[in-house]
Amino acid sequence: MATKLMCSAGTCVNNISGLCTAKTINVHGIKARSSIDTECETFAEKGIKNALSNLVNMNIPGEIRQVFSRNSIEMSPEIQCQAINCSYNHNKLCAARNVQIYGPGAITSEGTECETFTSKS
Repeated sequence: MATKLMCSAGTCVNNISGLCTAKTINVHGIKARSSIDTECETFAEKGIKNALSNLVNMNIPGEIRQVFSRNSIEMSPEIQCQAINCSYNHNKLCAARNVQIYGPGAITSEGTECETFTSKS
C-alpha cells in the first residue's frame, strides 16, 4: 500500500489543496528526536521560478489518477527520509501509511516538519 501524504504547507509550489504534486520528497532531520527537528527539504515557495525548476519532479501519473479519484488520495510522492531515528524509516524510505507534513505560512523548508515522525527510542 502506498503512503498517503497530506501537507499543510500551502505556500509550497508542490501543494495543491493539501496534496503534494512532487514525485519524490526528501525529509531531513538526521539528528531528529522529535518532529520539530525534521523538515521537508523539497519545499519550494510558490512562484514561477520554483514552478519551472520543479517540473522535473512532478508526479504526472499521480496527478492524472487524482483527477479521476476524488474520494481517495492517489497523488502521493515517494518519501525519502534522512531521519534515521524515526520508527517509520526503513532504509531511508518512509514506511508510514499516512504522513502529515506541517508548514502553514512556511517560506523555506525550515518552516516545515514531518508530524508523523515517531522516535525509535
